[in-house]
Amino acid sequence: MLKSRWLLLFFVTLLADISLIAMHMDSYRYATKPLLMVILAVYFFQNSSLVPRSQRIMMYAALFFSFSGDVLLLSDHLFLPGLGSFLLAHLCYIGYLLRIRYSNPPVPLCKYPVIFLNAAAVIAFILFLLPTLGNMTIPVIVYALAISIMLQSALHAFHLRSQPAGWYCVLGALLFVISDSLIATGKFHGPIPGGDILVMLTYGLAQAGLVYGGARHYRDFLM
Repeated sequence: MLKSRWLLLFFVTLLADISLIAMHMDSYRYATKPLLMVILAVYFFQNSSLVPRSQRIMMYAALFFSFSGDVLLLSDHLFLPGLGSFLLAHLCYIGYLLRIRYSNPPVPLCKYPVIFLNAAAVIAFILFLLPTLGNMTIPVIVYALAISIMLQSALHAFHLRSQPAGWYCVLGALLFVISDSLIATGKFHGPIPGGDILVMLTYGLAQAGLVYGGARHYRDFLM
């Protein structure tokens, strides 16, 4: 069984951070939000003995860049550097998931209807935001493509019928897309009631799903 004490601590900290959002005590979030990725890194460290070394480095890099993004996005004027940090985190997750795909014989088949649906959703969302993006058009398009590829990588990394750990990664990637879509909508189109809470909830669950699924896959695959 994967050691879960740190995962429990993660959810307690996530709940505390969401509570601070609800109470409009944002200054205290410097003590909760950055802690989330640190806790997940410790959890992964304790549960990654069967994960190849290159994969462990990729996961730690994803969590480091996510940590950086979390800190940067606590300040509104650091949105673009925060976006860059999360872009790097997504690239690391893509690398992690592609490594699973190509070391998971037989290589999972491409799900073309899912690929086309994902691509159509990304294009539609970009077109929805385009009139208000201004000089953020290119960064947002690049970021949207990266997170879309991350979702596709999760969907195509596993034999989902026989590798249930993959569902955690797929759900995590999907929740990441939802979280970032909420951020983009709130920033460029207009405030969403309860948006900050929804963003943090989906983001926290997304990161937990990717880390848990990424560690559990190797335990299930090699044991």
